[in-house]
Amino acid sequence: MLTGIPKPEKTPEIKDTKKEKEKKEIKEKLDELISDEKIEKEERLEEKSIEKQLKKWKKGKEKKEVKPLPEEVKEQIVFYIEYNDIQLNKKVLTEKLDEILKSTKDSRYEWDNNFKKELNIKLEAVKAFIEELKQNEKVIKQKMEEPFIVQKINSNIESKIFQLENLTREHKLHKIDRETFEKLREKYKQEKTDLESEKEDLVVGMKLWIQELKLEKAELASERKLNKGRFSAKEISEEEYKENDKNFDLKLKKITAKVDTLEELTK
Repeated sequence: MLTGIPKPEKTPEIKDTKKEKEKKEIKEKLDELISDEKIEKEERLEEKSIEKQLKKWKKGKEKKEVKPLPEEVKEQIVFYIEYNDIQLNKKVLTEKLDEILKSTKDSRYEWDNNFKKELNIKLEAVKAFIEELKQNEKVIKQKMEEPFIVQKINSNIESKIFQLENLTREHKLHKIDRETFEKLREKYKQEKTDLESEKEDLVVGMKLWIQELKLEKAELASERKLNKGRFSAKEISEEEYKENDKNFDLKLKKITAKVDTLEELTK
């Protein structure tokens, strides 16, 4: 028996790092696909839900004739929407202005004349746009009737309730006779009913508008998703994808602003 011969060392297990990396990449890709599919499913369900709500809303209102919004009311709503749209655009331009101002601190601004000239042109253009928005804001503000008609009606309804309460109290205290009390009570009650009916007609028309905007928003979100898919499939460049996505984002914000404005005006 041979002695003194060292036993061969056990060969360490060699991991196939390339294969492990490939497995990891495949897993990450699958996770991403599953996540995207889940998001798409949620978006489809949301879109179908909005469509269903809109159809249900329209069907429900067909039973009771929906009065079209008066032209002067629609005009006022447009003024309110435009006013809030200006606020959104001012915010976007102000952020853009801040970006440009930060760029002026770049060292190139001091020695690169082309860089400086380009920035100064952008700077003046953004300032001009902001000033133009401010002028438009003043014009629209003068055309806006404040408070909005729904809020005016709310105030008038509260006045009728207050008059009815006072009338009842005064009658209980025997400060007015029965005949006068009944005449005035019927008058105030009818006026209150007419105001509530006018408000309901306006709110119904505005809520229908809101539902249509929400459906438009859902469709736009689907188009934005397609833009991402086109980029993933290398149909469009990253630059084009980002530009499209930026436009979709702005459009969605504007629709959201319209919905928020309308919802606020119905209160």
